[in-house]
Amino acid sequence: MIKNNNVVGGGGATELACSIAVADAADKIKGVEQYAVRAFADALEEIPLTLAENSGYNPIEYVSALREEQVSEANPFIGVDANH
Repeated sequence: MIKNNNVVGGGGATELACSIAVADAADKIKGVEQYAVRAFADALEEIPLTLAENSGYNPIEYVSALREEQVSEANPFIGVDANH
């Protein structure tokens, strides 16, 4: 932290933010390539899904709510909170 004060959000927040960005980019791609880009976005979501499941949440509902919160608040640091 002393040498580099950039922080990466935990709880799958970064992966979820990247998934959202990649999925948005997929909307701009035409043809079969769009499916490959969407598959990559889905693969990025596996990390927060797994964290949510291991924390005892319903992973699909929980990550869907996280995605909605990240988008509505424009906050890529919102991730799985295993303490609640």
